Amino acid sequence: MKIRLYGGVVASGRHAWIAGPSGPVRLLDESDARPGTAVALGPENASGDDVAHALWELSLLVTDGGAVAAGAGVDLGAGFRSARLDGARGDQRDAVLAALRAVGPRNAHRLGERAGMLVALFGPAVTKRVGAAAAQAAEDGRWAALHLASAASDVLGPEQLEQVLALRAPEDVDLTPGGPPSVLARYFRQVFEDVPAPRRLALVLDLWARVLERRTGLARREARLATQSRRDRLADLRRRRRHDDDERILWRVRTDLETRQPSLADAARWIPDEFYWRERLDRVFQDALGATALLRTALAVADHGLEDGLERSAPILRAAAVTVPDWAAAEAARPVPGLTGLPVRPAAYVRDIVRKTAGDKPKDAKFTGYLKPRLACARDFALVVIEDIGFLMNEMVGAHDDLLRLWGSARLTGWRESAGYGRPPAEWMGIPQWTGPMLGHEEPLQSRLTPAQDPATVESRGDLLWYADLIDALARLYGHELAQPTPGTGEPWFDHDPPPETEPLTPRLDSIMVAVSGAAQLVALGGVPPRAPRTWAAFTAGLMSATAITEALTGDFAVPAALAARNGTAVAGAGVRLKIARSARDVAEWADYMGNCIAGPAYVEDARKGRTALAGLYDADGLLVVNAELSPLRPASRGWRVAEIAARFNDTPDATLEQRFRDWVAALPGDVEEETVQAPEELPPPRTARRRAAPRLVEEVGPALGELAAGAGSGPVPSGPFAAVAATSPDAALARLRRLGGAQLAGAVRRALDEGATGLVPLWTSTGHRPLAAALDALDPALRDRFDQLPLLLGEPPLPKTLRRLVKLPAVADAYSLDLVARRIRRAIGRLAVQDDPVIARALAKPTTEPLLCALAIATTCGAPEADLAPVTRPRTITVPGYPATTLEDKEGCWQRALPAARELGADTSAFWDEIAEHGLRVPASWLSHGGWTALWSRAHTHRR
Repeated sequence: MKIRLYGGVVASGRHAWIAGPSGPVRLLDESDARPGTAVALGPENASGDDVAHALWELSLLVTDGGAVAAGAGVDLGAGFRSARLDGARGDQRDAVLAALRAVGPRNAHRLGERAGMLVALFGPAVTKRVGAAAAQAAEDGRWAALHLASAASDVLGPEQLEQVLALRAPEDVDLTPGGPPSVLARYFRQVFEDVPAPRRLALVLDLWARVLERRTGLARREARLATQSRRDRLADLRRRRRHDDDERILWRVRTDLETRQPSLADAARWIPDEFYWRERLDRVFQDALGATALLRTALAVADHGLEDGLERSAPILRAAAVTVPDWAAAEAARPVPGLTGLPVRPAAYVRDIVRKTAGDKPKDAKFTGYLKPRLACARDFALVVIEDIGFLMNEMVGAHDDLLRLWGSARLTGWRESAGYGRPPAEWMGIPQWTGPMLGHEEPLQSRLTPAQDPATVESRGDLLWYADLIDALARLYGHELAQPTPGTGEPWFDHDPPPETEPLTPRLDSIMVAVSGAAQLVALGGVPPRAPRTWAAFTAGLMSATAITEALTGDFAVPAALAARNGTAVAGAGVRLKIARSARDVAEWADYMGNCIAGPAYVEDARKGRTALAGLYDADGLLVVNAELSPLRPASRGWRVAEIAARFNDTPDATLEQRFRDWVAALPGDVEEETVQAPEELPPPRTARRRAAPRLVEEVGPALGELAAGAGSGPVPSGPFAAVAATSPDAALARLRRLGGAQLAGAVRRALDEGATGLVPLWTSTGHRPLAAALDALDPALRDRFDQLPLLLGEPPLPKTLRRLVKLPAVADAYSLDLVARRIRRAIGRLAVQDDPVIARALAKPTTEPLLCALAIATTCGAPEADLAPVTRPRTITVPGYPATTLEDKEGCWQRALPAARELGADTSAFWDEIAEHGLRVPASWLSHGGWTALWSRAHTHRR
């Protein structure tokens, strides 16, 4: 019997076993198992115990090193060795490196002869010195250096490899996550093909340093964020502080009106006096200093350890503690039944830490258990205090400027002696919208401060540098040096976790694989290496500057109609959503993240001519997980097939996902071939060729679209629902909501509904306001036909370059943002619905609307695998109970009209009729707890729109 193994080797005279559900299974042919399966190869006459032991050793090897490690031929005992069936990706270096990591350097003899192992890792030119350096790297656990050296052995000489093998990195920092060395080696060959051999080592070493810097920063960010609670306490803290504010206002009303039970009219006539506003300013200022002290202490503990971090933070903790009297700190910690146990103000925890760290008390486990929970809420305190500052300033600016100037004139000398400065005072220009009223006729701190002056003697509270310090401390918690200004967006005016601003095609430094694969994409697109690059940054900048890249990214793909119609739809049963690439820029951005060759010239050229289509599959969190090339069958009317499919770094995708996607593609209809047109007997005389003017989308569409969007009511964001979800002012709501991911936005919607900040019906109504979609519908049909990219404005980013320019026009920007946020909020509502979140059930217990209920019911019927669904209709029944009576198939009825809205909720409506046939219309049982479906349907018509 012959079995073909990984690498084209044929195992003759030996038998292969795999572990089956009821014991060892001997393979009669390689087709009896999936390609690339790990097997145990051994003699035919092996005993059952020997086979069982070999399979047990194989399972340990695969658990530690993955199935790829089995391809190294590891000794499993009793004459057995590991192997992989044919069909696996990669080469022998992947298997040897994975197996060596799994068994450890001391058991390297199990992989066979040392010489063969070194040749597999570094090629036939390997030297003894390289072998010794590799052995030392493995002994030290420097696997990233070994991984890089093995991958770079195709482009570096032995002496150069010795320097690569000597590289070091912190134990907790991995520079080579994702992708085997064989893939990295292929990219290295592509990138360094035109780079002189002597210059390659310097680029590799500089790349290592840059990636190490980036990964170290990410590790520092993770360590700092690990000091904070994983539980989001922001909503609890908001309720706690709101209750405290209410109690203080009631106390002031009783005191000023000299009555224990003021009437509603008495309270309405009460006017806050100067003492009330000054007290609020003092409290929010003290809270900002306390939150800053907690944040800086958490940072110091994360960076320097518990004892050293506390010692470094002692001055700022004491400085924050003295700003609040002990009685006020104790009052802030007093529990309130039904509300969170967190104190209402950070001063309570600041005082606790100062008292606990006083003296020479042992820093034992008990001490650590006392301290960590008090630092773990520093982020929540900071966020809620930042919000409160914004609310207070919005109330006071313009109405109480005189009081703001008087309060803001106080100095911060004592605080600055302990806290120092996070950003240079000589560069602080303030926040004009707030500092202007607070400073009055005074110049900003930058203008008032001279080089010879101590900033603490000049700075005042009205400069609001203490406010920037708070957001800067929050930014450092997220790994940034400083918070970044966001002018024109409203409070908080600074972003504590801004997204990186990089060109889409610039190779990122998240790992060595990502960096080199990104450079390989540039080379594939026509990038030419500079003549004498000294650093990796200069090398990639030279690749980016090539005009061939710009030319390669121009022009759209000829996407077949059958696939274009399914762009953005869900793949049934696979948990992913399809996106079809429209241009080379799309696939270049995919390749930059995925580390594959989908942006190569061959793929791009075929997609441009419509011979193939390039696709990306996105999971529920909007993360790209798989790329695929789709090819038409012959003839084209037969349909489509998956020609190629790969996960990140060309890895094998999940088997279930791949099979379901292949089945889904196979069911797609083919393109109908156009009728052949008979050529005329006589050709018309040739006309002089005239060059067509390039269409100018921004110049021709921009003014008309902006005017139509304004007429459709793009204006400001609906003040209630969107601002409630964003937990900020209406002016800043869009900017904040656009930055939220799918899970974060669903959490924000859940919070807003749970707290009663908005209702489900107002939120649904607001998300139906689509000024950009309305403007596109009203646009001149000739313009729509000429610029066929315009429908992409109603999809998810990224947009082509021309459309990105279009949506930056002031007249179009608000409408685009409003449409985008509205669609994303609807997707978040759908996510909560299919997860059977209690906030949806509580919202539906109140009067709702027919379109909303129909869309939600369709979404849950099409796919709510985690919900306890209750039937509304019997299988194959199209009549829905309730008054007024409705039918599912009525083309003019509410159910058919709700299908587009259900798709916006994330439903795969192509499965709707299959679900109706098998199960009937179904909704979560929690929705029916208040009178069943009839009552729910009735409530949808008491609030009809």
